[in-house]
Amino acid sequence: MRKMRFTLLSAMALAVLFTLTIEALASEQGNRLDGVWNVQVTILSACGPTGVPVGGLPSIIMFTRDGKVIETPGTPLVGPPVVLRVSPGLGTWQHQQGQQYSAAFTFFRINVPANTFVGTHTITEDIEVSNHGDEFTATGTSEVLDTARNVIQSGCNILTGTRID
Repeated sequence: MRKMRFTLLSAMALAVLFTLTIEALASEQGNRLDGVWNVQVTILSACGPTGVPVGGLPSIIMFTRDGKVIETPGTPLVGPPVVLRVSPGLGTWQHQQGQQYSAAFTFFRINVPANTFVGTHTITEDIEVSNHGDEFTATGTSEVLDTARNVIQSGCNILTGTRID
């Protein structure tokens, strides 16, 4: 009788542990960032509450499981100053807490008429993934650097993302 009671209690404990593990995995997968996202970037006139949309562009961003970012814009021309994008944005992302993440990536800037390197552009984002994990919203900052790595322009943007994969 004792052996049967011990076996029954062990089985019940394993069932509870298994259920808690499955629920934790489902919750973790529901708001994860890794994957491929279709993103709409809205460029703002200023940072903070006075910023109004002044432009935008589509983008596809991949957040890899090992913390890397690969970003490609839907248009090669950005500006001002008008430059040609000839590289994807490359960078890293980190989990902050809960559904919050941060990411940063950089891409090269090329002068269109002269076809010369004019610097880099770095985007930093604070991202929040939705409860179901298929969408995110983000606020971002942008720094344009010249060839000597001096900041020549900065700005803010907002992003909305929909999971592709």
